[in-house]
Amino acid sequence: MGEPALEITIAFGVDTAYVPHMAATIASIISNSKDCQFRFFVIHDGISDEDRKQVEAVAPGHQFEWPVITDSRMLNLGTRHHINRSTYYRFAIPELLPATTSKVLYLDSDLVVLRDIRELWNTDMQGHPIAAVQDPMVDYKGFAKRWDLPASERGYFNAGVLLFDLDYIRSQNVFEPAFDLMLNRWDDLDFGDQCILNILFWDNWMKLDPTWNVQRCMVLQEPNHTAYADASAFPTGRRPKIIHYTEHNKPWSVDAYHPYPWSYYKYLRHTPYWKEINRKAQTNFFKLLRRYIKTQLNFMALRSD
Repeated sequence: MGEPALEITIAFGVDTAYVPHMAATIASIISNSKDCQFRFFVIHDGISDEDRKQVEAVAPGHQFEWPVITDSRMLNLGTRHHINRSTYYRFAIPELLPATTSKVLYLDSDLVVLRDIRELWNTDMQGHPIAAVQDPMVDYKGFAKRWDLPASERGYFNAGVLLFDLDYIRSQNVFEPAFDLMLNRWDDLDFGDQCILNILFWDNWMKLDPTWNVQRCMVLQEPNHTAYADASAFPTGRRPKIIHYTEHNKPWSVDAYHPYPWSYYKYLRHTPYWKEINRKAQTNFFKLLRRYIKTQLNFMALRSD
């Protein structure tokens, strides 16, 4: 008999609208990480039994748990810009996951994984409680000044891909101040929970290679985007390991303005939501073909390393 499959724990915070996209994320993980055993925790506030069955069908043989949010401090939150309350559910991870779970990978539901996730899971966090990718489009010096934080060149991270040391977070009760910030500084949180996480872990996080959280603004030159980081924060000439479809325009939007739109549809095909999402996105054969060609051409110019 061979060695037992490595178990990797992954958590999502999601509402009903994002269930199909989370299913595509899960399909991408399973497709690129063979011989792994996954334990998925989907933190939610009312996903139906039918949707649960459809999501679990994407990853047969893997374990799913569906913790429900009951904390009124989160359930009473509204929506700010495009950020809805489900993104705050990650703050319940230390409480809702088993006490024996010492590490977890948190993923947003608007991304796809293109490499074996074991590479990310086995990252040496070098004693830091969290690992993430720097968000080069956020003015981290201005952020520090606004929140009276010490000067730091480590920068500001994006919260879509986070590796947590849960033992540390629980022992230090790190997330408790998050609720005070949510309730009392709501209007000051330009990027919602992401700002809170950066406050809590300011200058105490491990920088991941940027290919683990590639956003559109990191690969496209756009006039309304200003970079606040050096070249090391950009995946220049390198193929993404995770594509994170940030901002308002998603691959399931009608126009899908993104350099790699097909990567989402590639994995959506392995879910029960293919027809539903294509109908809402008003796609057809020719539109999908154009997205496939666009993605392939953009990938051809990149090296895989």
